[in-house]
Amino acid sequence: MSVPVFDLVRAERRIHEELLRRWQAILDGTSFVLGPEVREFERAWAAYVGVERAVGVANGTDALTVALRALALRPGDEVLVPAFSFFATAETVVLAGGRPVFCDVEERTLNLDPEDAARRATPRTVGVIGVHLYGRPFDADRLREVCRQRGLWLLEDAAQAHGAAWRGRKVGGLGDLAAWSFYPSKNLGCFGDGGAITGNDAELVERASRLANHGQVARYDHVAVGTNSRLDSLQAAVLNCRLPLLEEGNQRRRELACKYYGALAGVGDLRLPEDVPGATSVYHQLTVRTARRDELQRFLQGRGVGSAVHYPRALHTLEPMRELVPEVPRLPVAEAAAREVLSLPMFPEMTDAELDEVCAAVRGFFEAAA
Repeated sequence: MSVPVFDLVRAERRIHEELLRRWQAILDGTSFVLGPEVREFERAWAAYVGVERAVGVANGTDALTVALRALALRPGDEVLVPAFSFFATAETVVLAGGRPVFCDVEERTLNLDPEDAARRATPRTVGVIGVHLYGRPFDADRLREVCRQRGLWLLEDAAQAHGAAWRGRKVGGLGDLAAWSFYPSKNLGCFGDGGAITGNDAELVERASRLANHGQVARYDHVAVGTNSRLDSLQAAVLNCRLPLLEEGNQRRRELACKYYGALAGVGDLRLPEDVPGATSVYHQLTVRTARRDELQRFLQGRGVGSAVHYPRALHTLEPMRELVPEVPRLPVAEAAAREVLSLPMFPEMTDAELDEVCAAVRGFFEAAA
């Protein structure tokens, strides 16, 4: 049995008829940019997350960049970021004119370590980007306290955490603003690029909305130098079809994660992700750790089992960041994670038989090596 790490074909089949109906209406009405589908999704996403306002943008990277500009990031300002994340978490700070300050992550969750972040804050530090990595919420209480004590804003990078919650509150409204990606592989994904910004400060989100649309308050009335970053109507239609299925999909991910935990506990040197008290994960990725990561991945490939490495390099070790921030010390947890993480197949349409095949292959690798 061949098991993909992710299967978008099965996801599309679930919404095929409704999506064709919505797309045909867009074609008939030529409402391609900022049309009814976009406004419908913005309202629905704000209601789902439980925030005052949501604004659609073109992609998750733009969501971070525009949010940083809305938060008034200035050239030379420092932003605390986790060293273990997707490149965009730090890249967007640079694009918005700031300077990323890399912090280590926690051993248990691989989320930003609040204590390490607090130690690295300087008088030039203006904010923090916390990443809900792999769909597991960061400790919002501890990180908000760091921000409160130092007068910093908090931007949530929620690109992997659609539906996740911290102490019963969905992520996306825990900081000053939150940035979302709807890349196709996300728990809530479209069939191209898409993103959003959410928050409870309606004026702040409105500022982000203006910046994403050339700084306009009305057509040809520009009050700021913005950019062109708008959620496409065709992609908004996909999101409107998939949003009602999100809770069901997240519950299935939790069921699959529970089965993984049971089947792989005590196997070799595998370490499975930990769910800390207060965190409700949505398992965007089922990521394990092993010192033999590369060998295991090759073995799984030979058995027809997909896997992926998110992420093989800590951000501060990448050449563009070394040039920008050359004095970063070693960050041992982030660096070790980059050597050890491996994401196994995880998607709502995955069958129990496929999961059994994956677990049998993983066990087979370690048994052969014993």
